[in-house]
Amino acid sequence: MKFAPLVGVFILSILCQTQSAPAELKASESDQEVSRPRNRRSILAVVIPIAVNLLQQGIEEYGRRKSQQLEQDQLEALRDIQRKLDVLDRKVDALQRAIGQLRFGQQWLEGAVLYGNDIQRLEYFLDFLDRRLSPGSNGELVPTNLANEWADAVLSLDDDGAGQVLHNLHEMIIGSSGLFGRNSLFVLYESTLDGQSDQYWPKVRQFLDFTFSIQVAGYAAWVTSLNIKNRSLQEVADVIDTANTRIEEQRVFLLPYTKEWPRGSYGLPRTNTGCPVAANARWRDGLRHHDTEDDDNSNQWSSGIHFDGGYGGNMDQKFCMKTEASMGEGNWPAGNYCIFKKGNCPAGFQWGKLKWDDEDDDNQNHASGVLPDGIYNRNTEIQYCCRGDGSATTPIVLPSRRPFYLFRFRTGCQRVADMSVRDEWFRWDDEDDDNANGYYGAYPYGNGGRNHRIHYCYYS
Repeated sequence: MKFAPLVGVFILSILCQTQSAPAELKASESDQEVSRPRNRRSILAVVIPIAVNLLQQGIEEYGRRKSQQLEQDQLEALRDIQRKLDVLDRKVDALQRAIGQLRFGQQWLEGAVLYGNDIQRLEYFLDFLDRRLSPGSNGELVPTNLANEWADAVLSLDDDGAGQVLHNLHEMIIGSSGLFGRNSLFVLYESTLDGQSDQYWPKVRQFLDFTFSIQVAGYAAWVTSLNIKNRSLQEVADVIDTANTRIEEQRVFLLPYTKEWPRGSYGLPRTNTGCPVAANARWRDGLRHHDTEDDDNSNQWSSGIHFDGGYGGNMDQKFCMKTEASMGEGNWPAGNYCIFKKGNCPAGFQWGKLKWDDEDDDNQNHASGVLPDGIYNRNTEIQYCCRGDGSATTPIVLPSRRPFYLFRFRTGCQRVADMSVRDEWFRWDDEDDDNANGYYGAYPYGNGGRNHRIHYCYYS
């Protein structure tokens, strides 16, 4: 088979492949230390459709194939990615409108206008190449005059050249420009979303999918133009190195915003800010009302507890339950903590349960919504998944965009990267007469005896 003298089209063909089989991106060293196993795929591996090694391969292929010719199927790779960007563009209409409606002062307005102009410029480059140029019999893009005009426009040193446009987009994503009050466009957009909505994660992915796809296609157009103008291999290598560096910098910057909840079905206690961020997880609410001891009730709790109300003379346990096991990314990391059980305990956890002997007289227990595995009648029995295979002082990586609770297990609250933690507790005044409280297997740390006292680790 003959190949293109256009490394850009080669990179675009890689981009088409990664849309259906995304390349894994290398993880940071700290991520390797706290998360095992490594066979996992994050949103960034899905929406950044080209990795460092693929860019390096592009340079090598360019060097080997520079003197060879272009065949029709090579240009079809470009047309394929253009079609995919057209689909994304239709999906992003609502996103563009939302960006235009946001107001964070004059700097935001200037940035939103520049973002829109830059996106339009890159789309113009790609659309022109797709619709007005085609490979001739000798493998060159024709008409030759239009190909050269297109390459000159892409390589322009003015504000509308690909180099400046891609530089602008990079700075807007990581927040290093003077626009948006020196904030990231993505971070500002994410802050306007309802983090507990089922639409949160699709909107995050939609934004990143479009932004990264258009950037990578822009770099491909840039190196294609260099080749049309017979520029040196070193110039091509410099552009690919720039793309490599910027995409990696964006990946690292966005990690705290794109970390997903682990796969599996399980639950967490609900905080006074609601359920955790819906990072590829749909949380379903549940409630268990405990009718605690009536005589001289002595329910107690730590000062400043972050429960979502419902405690005093009786107690409401409120739950955030993840029931779709396939959603999320990877496994729970090794550590020292507990979660609610829903279905099978995730890998690495041990099973256990607690039984509450609730008030015997005129018992008013009730439950609603989605509940952890257990028994809910005149008394309460709730099942847990706990693990103690790691140090609580070694931070684990979990979505950090909203507060959440984990249960303390044995040796203090588990540390979570990029979050502060506070040890809180609640003590139930359980039935006084013939108390039948029970403890089985692995369960959250407590020292209540006849009256359960459980420690909650609040992360913010």
